[in-house]
Amino acid sequence: MSLKLVNLVFKFGSLLALTPAKIEKHGLGFPSKIYALLWIILFTAGVSISCIYRKPFYEEMTLVELILQVVTDVVLLILNISIITITATKKRQWQKFIKILKTLKINQENERKFWFLSFLLAITMYILSKIYETYIWSSVLGVLHYKMYAVEYFQFYAQFIVYYLIYVFLKLILNGVENLSKNIKLLKVRSNRLNSFTLKSIKREFCALSECINIFNNIFGWLILLLILFCFLQQLAYLHSLTATNIAENTVSIVIFKIMQITWHMVGTFISVFLCDLVEQRVKNMQMVAHEVAANCVGEKEYEEIKLLLGVINNTFPHFTAARYFNLNRKTILGILNALLTFLIVAIQFENSSFS
Repeated sequence: MSLKLVNLVFKFGSLLALTPAKIEKHGLGFPSKIYALLWIILFTAGVSISCIYRKPFYEEMTLVELILQVVTDVVLLILNISIITITATKKRQWQKFIKILKTLKINQENERKFWFLSFLLAITMYILSKIYETYIWSSVLGVLHYKMYAVEYFQFYAQFIVYYLIYVFLKLILNGVENLSKNIKLLKVRSNRLNSFTLKSIKREFCALSECINIFNNIFGWLILLLILFCFLQQLAYLHSLTATNIAENTVSIVIFKIMQITWHMVGTFISVFLCDLVEQRVKNMQMVAHEVAANCVGEKEYEEIKLLLGVINNTFPHFTAARYFNLNRKTILGILNALLTFLIVAIQFENSSFS
């Protein structure tokens, strides 16, 4: 991963005031607060107008379907507004975050000719999914589809930008941790002749990574929580519609669309959780290697130096969190899937009891 890729995503996101405008030599270009406020008003007005056109469909929904739909729409709007607000208000955190990433010894792929390939692939898949969605629902609803869901094209675009930006930053952090792990493994080979300057350099870089993750949690923790909540609610709504009521309305094309949406949002949400877990696993491996280096030290001075490094690793590295409500690791995914299955069973039972 490269900071060039971050700059590219910034350019696409800044169109809707979702991200800083670009990475510059002397700081970051940020959209003005007036521009950010304009997009907040546009998002809110667009959702409000679309709700007016959706009202007849809301009235035909069952109670469970209505609750799921309304709560999902509200969470998505809060997510959109939060993205813009965080970009406009957390200027110093963004600047510091990018500055730390620049100073870390990350193997950036600046020399690669196709460094933008992953973003091109992701945005192509996103556009194709939206083209398919437009084709399916415009053939069913006609012009009414655009009146009800035109604003969602912008809303999901904003969500896509956040998905990809989180992915890029976590990959950069993981790259930094892996490089630091390699340096500690070199200490294991040279345990009989440890270099004090090298140890200090490793400690300094590790502290920078710790600070980087703290800032990441500060900027993206709330957004990750909303992304997980939206993913959970949307999957529940789609799975409920596929298994409970109005099964006859689920044509092959609509079922394919719903499966695509479920897959897209689960991958977009869970890949960030997997990366957070992977970073923490790499840090645990670093701890084990540092313990081995300490065990092989023959000099008292070297032993004290490596113990200081161990203290830094054990005490300063933070966990990734979703707005400090819970840690982000593989257990998070299992918890979400378990809750999803439980709520789905309860929703089906509730609907069946109301019809009987």
